[in-house]
Amino acid sequence: MTLRSVVLLCALWLAAPAPAHVLYGRTTLRQWIAQSPVVAVVEFESDVQMWRADDASDRQEYFRVRALETLRGEAPSGSFEFFPHAEGFPGFHAGDRALLFLEPTSKRVEFTTLAARFPWFSAQSAGSEWTLAGAGGERILAVARRWCSLRETSVADPAGAVRAILLAALGSGVARLQDDAIAELVGVRALPGVLDADGVAAFAALADAPELGLTHRLALVRLLEGAPGFDAPPRLRALAREAGAQGSGLSQMIRVAGASDDPELRSWLGALAEDPRPWVRREALAALGR
Repeated sequence: MTLRSVVLLCALWLAAPAPAHVLYGRTTLRQWIAQSPVVAVVEFESDVQMWRADDASDRQEYFRVRALETLRGEAPSGSFEFFPHAEGFPGFHAGDRALLFLEPTSKRVEFTTLAARFPWFSAQSAGSEWTLAGAGGERILAVARRWCSLRETSVADPAGAVRAILLAALGSGVARLQDDAIAELVGVRALPGVLDADGVAAFAALADAPELGLTHRLALVRLLEGAPGFDAPPRLRALAREAGAQGSGLSQMIRVAGASDDPELRSWLGALAEDPRPWVRREALAALGR
């Protein structure tokens, strides 16, 4: 692997999504994989259970699962138990198939009394369950496999590999994968090769695709602004017309238009300043004031 490739991959795995035009504060799937020694596909054999020490000195909520596939590291085989350690208890239930991100309990000094009973814990919390139900679950799993493969193996074109994963996530139809892709693009768009001519063309095609929701297309257009060969103003005008007609993403579009000096967008805001909906008038007037 070339020095350029090493630098790009190091930057990718160390990067955290930063706030941009849209805020994405949660941990992405790629970050879960990067920070977890073990990534496994499991089936939950129980709802949450409660363990109590014989002398009543300690207790711990836990789950029992069965390992189906290991994507990274060395997961236990067969059935095993783990406990969650996070703010906001995860909503796993018996029968769920899910991605599980595990760490060895023995590596954490605060879990000394639990290590003998529970060799594994997970930092997954409410909202980060990554369950794998139906067709959407298969798409999540496919993207997870690709991130794991990129993490563990050498590739000749890491920028192209990253770009391909993000495009797959954006085109997956799974909202949380699409959120992840936007968040990751914030962090990697400046890395060499990610937004070369082919990359800009591929992302631009998705920015024009009605299959992708307005909010995600708007975020893509903002992230691609200034990229060679990408013409943002006409796309923003089209998105403004769409937001005005549907009401979907209208508040976000108003804020974006308020930061623009495009005459057509300013005129659009002026029309919204006389909208019959009070909240629309307030936001439009605030945007015009900015």
